[in-house]
Amino acid sequence: MSSADVLEKRYRMLLRAYPAGYRRERADELIDTLIGEEPTTRRWPSVRETASLIRGALQVHGGSTAARPTAVLLWQGIHLGVMAVLALGALIGLDDLVEAFQFGGFLDPLAVLRDQGIYAVMVIAALVALVAGRTRTAAVLVVAAVVVPTAISPYLFLNGLPQWWAPVVATPLIMVGLRRPADVPPTPRANAVLVTAGILALHLIPAEGFRRVDMSSQIVAATMVIVGVVAFLWVATADQRLLIAVVPTLLLGTLYQLGNAGSTGELLHRPDALPSLVVAVLMAVGAVISTRLRQRTRA
Repeated sequence: MSSADVLEKRYRMLLRAYPAGYRRERADELIDTLIGEEPTTRRWPSVRETASLIRGALQVHGGSTAARPTAVLLWQGIHLGVMAVLALGALIGLDDLVEAFQFGGFLDPLAVLRDQGIYAVMVIAALVALVAGRTRTAAVLVVAAVVVPTAISPYLFLNGLPQWWAPVVATPLIMVGLRRPADVPPTPRANAVLVTAGILALHLIPAEGFRRVDMSSQIVAATMVIVGVVAFLWVATADQRLLIAVVPTLLLGTLYQLGNAGSTGELLHRPDALPSLVVAVLMAVGAVISTRLRQRTRA
């Protein structure tokens, strides 16, 4: 196999990051542009080409080639935000459930299951319904995830826990999503799962509580935060739906802190509360404006 054939094969592997329809229409054209007409001995794409192809794939997934990219950005971003906020709520609820059983001591296991278990089951069921494309079923389940556990035991509601806020935030977004325009395609299932996992990973990056550890651990933790945030922003500035989707997840921290923080000063020092939410909202607004400007320029 010649060097050009090997290089083309590897380019085509990178192009698999693009949606199937886009590959069918543009793959050969892109390969011809990348390889060129001159003979080559290269066997690997350059780092710059690899990054550009991956970024281009993210932009296409984000709706940059759609007839109405702003509509795709908003509607699919909202759908992804619902999935992310429910996944985060379920993760928090399951973590609290496991922690209660491990370290609860005097806690009644049946009471813990009643307070956290019913909620977790309903939120996960709503998330599965969304992944399966059953939006109306998800709407019913997410309302039930607020009402049923609160009616059985007001523990989550009275403590204003983030997992209780998750279906509260998700409910109006799902209702809005029921009116998605016919010319805006639904979010591809695999893409939605990957985006949700990426947003969860962003929230799992440690961002506070390192003052009590040694300096070397603080440096490692700070490096993890910087690398994680930079990676997220690199992806999110290409697939700008993430800038829409991350806002509801940050809203959970803000709502929890507003209900529990003793003062505004304390609230503002929380990385998951008001400051990061304001930044996320500004980035989301910027994403909408920039998409609309590109659409006008292209028209």
